[in-house]
Amino acid sequence: LVGLANGEVRLYNKRDLVDTLTCKTPVSGMVFGPYGREAGALLLVHQNRAVTIKMLRRQAKLEVDEAEKKAKDRKDREIPLRVPRKTRLYVEQTQREQDQAIEMHRKFHRDLCKIRLATAKAYVKVIQTGQGPLSTAGNVPLHLDAQVQGLGPCFKIKLSLKNTGSKALYNIPLTVVYDTSLYKVERPTFKAASLVPGLEYMYDVDVVSIDENGTSAPIRIYICNTKSCVPIISAVVTMPISELLDEEDR
Repeated sequence: LVGLANGEVRLYNKRDLVDTLTCKTPVSGMVFGPYGREAGALLLVHQNRAVTIKMLRRQAKLEVDEAEKKAKDRKDREIPLRVPRKTRLYVEQTQREQDQAIEMHRKFHRDLCKIRLATAKAYVKVIQTGQGPLSTAGNVPLHLDAQVQGLGPCFKIKLSLKNTGSKALYNIPLTVVYDTSLYKVERPTFKAASLVPGLEYMYDVDVVSIDENGTSAPIRIYICNTKSCVPIISAVVTMPISELLDEEDR
């Protein structure tokens, strides 16, 4: 049973349409089952809060006739397709592709190699600068994932930190970088006491939007390296626009 926005309720047997009911208003909910003495009844609840009950006939046939199905499929296949006429530009373009097929193929592969090279360079740069969610720089293999929860003005950033190496890590500093004119963070810097390999650790960062218009800006999470100025790993959290509080709530 499928209810549509135009008020139709369609009954399917696998992929075949068996019957269609037309209602004046769209259906928001429906259930089929016994009702009173009737073994099969369909109860429909409309968007205007009206209720409709449809009884299923005891001799109703819910199976599709194979002969009618084949005839319908044959009729659909006999409908001709509207193929557009070949224009002069199309013919010239086809002829050009046939004459210059080898050269066009070489240019395609050359451009594809350039794209792959640019992608590899960008990936290496992300790893070296600590701007990605996964890093093995400085023999510190970590995986960082960040998600934001809430509608505002109070948000909560859920941090998931996992040690993918073989040795435990201790006292790993984490720093939250944000726009102080838009947000307020109670604990912008803290340390992960210990990270056992293979386990996932969750940390919460409470963020409060202090802008009157609810303006949003990205917040960056950095896992710092005590032996280098380059962060080990980082994550960028795209903050949503904050909901505004009423004067009474303030």
